Amino acid sequence: MVGALNLQGVEVFQVSGAGSAMSVGPAESPFAWLPPGERELMELLANPEFAQIDAQIRAVGACENPVRLSGETVKTEAGTGRVVDVFSSVDAPGGAIVVRCMNRRRSRCRSCSALYQADAFHLVRAGFVGGKGVPETVQEHPMVFATLTAPSFGPVHRKPDPSRPNDRCRPRRDDPCCVHGRPMGCGARHAPGDVVVGQPMCAACYDHAGHVLFNALATKLWNGFGEALYRRMARVGGVRNNQIRKLLRVEYVRAMEYQARGLVHFHVGLRLDGPEDREAPPSWATSEVLASAVVSAASAVSVSAPESAGFGSHVLRFGSQLDARPIVLDADRGFPAERAAGYFAKYVTKGTEDAHGVDVPITHRSQINLWARTPHVAATMHTAWTLDQQREFAGLGLGRWCHMLGFGGHVLSSTRRFSVGMGVLRQMRADHQAEAAAAGEPVVQVETVTERQWRYAGRGWQTEAISDYAQGVYEDRLEAQALAREAAALESMRGGEAA
Repeated sequence: MVGALNLQGVEVFQVSGAGSAMSVGPAESPFAWLPPGERELMELLANPEFAQIDAQIRAVGACENPVRLSGETVKTEAGTGRVVDVFSSVDAPGGAIVVRCMNRRRSRCRSCSALYQADAFHLVRAGFVGGKGVPETVQEHPMVFATLTAPSFGPVHRKPDPSRPNDRCRPRRDDPCCVHGRPMGCGARHAPGDVVVGQPMCAACYDHAGHVLFNALATKLWNGFGEALYRRMARVGGVRNNQIRKLLRVEYVRAMEYQARGLVHFHVGLRLDGPEDREAPPSWATSEVLASAVVSAASAVSVSAPESAGFGSHVLRFGSQLDARPIVLDADRGFPAERAAGYFAKYVTKGTEDAHGVDVPITHRSQINLWARTPHVAATMHTAWTLDQQREFAGLGLGRWCHMLGFGGHVLSSTRRFSVGMGVLRQMRADHQAEAAAAGEPVVQVETVTERQWRYAGRGWQTEAISDYAQGVYEDRLEAQALAREAAALESMRGGEAA
């Protein structure tokens, strides 16, 4: 075992020279004739520790940026102190074990983001139709899907509506210009993915401060919306505001998404429950009543941002494009549960990428121009950094969340009783994997005491060759999953034809 992973395996030395003049050096690699990339891969495959390295990679799902830990876990029998089991990193490649990075962003780790997305899918699905400890009766409760958007802080280039063949980006008949002499119309039909979509018509006219403050206070605005929603439901139910929670509860799951202009908006699934744990709500509390209350509450709520002499005052509201409609969990008449859950889960692995932002924290203003991919994103991030330096905005954490364009909330959040929590889902998976690993092993009924001593030993795979090999393992897994889906679809088609 070597202290640090060496892709050439253990050190092999050769002796050269004659008489007393001798020198010792590492032997030449037997794959020296190969191009560099292929040579490193072959050296990895020839490494005596390759089987352990391969097992590590597969154990963490080919995570792209794992955390390395060194140390040990010792289990001893209570009372006697007899050692029952020892798990140590001493014999692991590089003297360290690896654990998943658990980064939800697809741009940082495709494997862990896919796992997070799968957990989000099961969380949302259980909230709609039950399962994972949630009673199946919840699918009979009134439910609403809502979208809460951001207001306008200045005209921006937009994507044409695909349902309208002649739609253009902000056509203006009189072709007006702003005070800086720039036209406020465009008239072009931007292709999907065009970098200009979401960019201001005039950067000097655009309210970047309002943009940043809306993102920063979006969670506070959401909290005000929740209180307003209960007040609207109390009005319909004919009870006082402080009595409505004794009649019903509004449980929800909320996913955040960035628009192309860099503003956040929320996709929300709401469910009405009774006051006790997931029981049915009153008969008057229907999906239509809830949808109407959502629109009314979102239209009424507002938040005042701190006032600054340099940036003026801002009263922030949700945008006028509010949508709320009842959810019908039926494959023929509405959303099947899988489609509804997938709709929410697809947003959780994204950050500011769709808005041409960055996925790493900014620690100094000088990094902004290096990382920002458009002038609009750079201007927004500079505004966030400048606001963070002012005393009035110190509590908003705008410097910390500069790379998120001011937003510091959760991408996916839910009420405690809507569904099962992420931690519970992960524990279920860990228990299942532990049971599978222990299958067939003798069960020893001994009361034990566990002592853990682990230290951080680094991040990422030890070498570029191992990292490349891990990516190949993940690609193979994706291909196997695709083939399995095709085989299942083919088998389903055959079954339908036979029927």
